[in-house]
Amino acid sequence: MTAIREAHRGPDHPDTAHSLTNCGRALAAQGDLDQAVSLLERAVTIRTSSLGPNHPRTLSSVSYLAEVRRRLGE
Repeated sequence: MTAIREAHRGPDHPDTAHSLTNCGRALAAQGDLDQAVSLLERAVTIRTSSLGPNHPRTLSSVSYLAEVRRRLGE
């Protein structure tokens, strides 16, 4: 899904960040925390630049990223 969104909307579009966040959450739920961090970091970067650092969707991605990093012991 992320590749499809990225192809249609572009790599820096908020919709792409939405897909990255969802995929990151799914990977975290499956225990693939390192891959989840990678996708969530990308989502945070996109959302911060396109929506701003205080937008609710940006903060949502930041929250998911923080939770995965906490699970990794960071």
